Amino acid sequence: MGIVDRELWARMRESMYRRMLEDLDVGYLDPDIYHILQALFRRPDSFPVSSCSGRVTVVDSQLPWHRKGSTVVFKKHSAVTEDELLPIVAGSMPVARLWLVVTGPIFHISSASLREALALLRIARDAGMKHSGVLSFSRRGIYVELKTGVRLTALLRSGDYVVEDVGEVVKAANEALTEGKIRLERFYRLLVESEKPSSEAT
Repeated sequence: MGIVDRELWARMRESMYRRMLEDLDVGYLDPDIYHILQALFRRPDSFPVSSCSGRVTVVDSQLPWHRKGSTVVFKKHSAVTEDELLPIVAGSMPVARLWLVVTGPIFHISSASLREALALLRIARDAGMKHSGVLSFSRRGIYVELKTGVRLTALLRSGDYVVEDVGEVVKAANEALTEGKIRLERFYRLLVESEKPSSEAT
């Protein structure tokens, strides 16, 4: 498929690599994902555009998927504790409702060829990232989303309602987050294996 402008794509790839190093330098980059981003950049026909290793957030929103008017009041890419959530739940009344939301790893990747995009999809699905697919084709690249589908949502507070057992919510949230991290490391292992010649990979 010759839709991709290789020169434009190569310039974008170089720009994204510099941005990743800048984000790492200032501490903005999610540390759980750096080694995977490096593995993706080692592939000559792909580069990551955006990524997240999985996170726990608490949002003040009418419904957990609403973005307009919602406020993120807590965010963490690693396990949470009851002590971290209790002050949020017991604090001032939310504007709408307080939701705890766990999301699994997600990557958006630009590939220079359909063959490469399909190869990444095979690796991702073998790693348990079943909610993955090609989003678009353009001269800027073939845009691929790799997603686990790991997600947990719990209502923490709404009006007079306050969740009774924050400990159980924390336990479930951390289990969901861990499941996403397991699939993330499986994805990394399969990425690295795919770099080897077929005779070495067996």
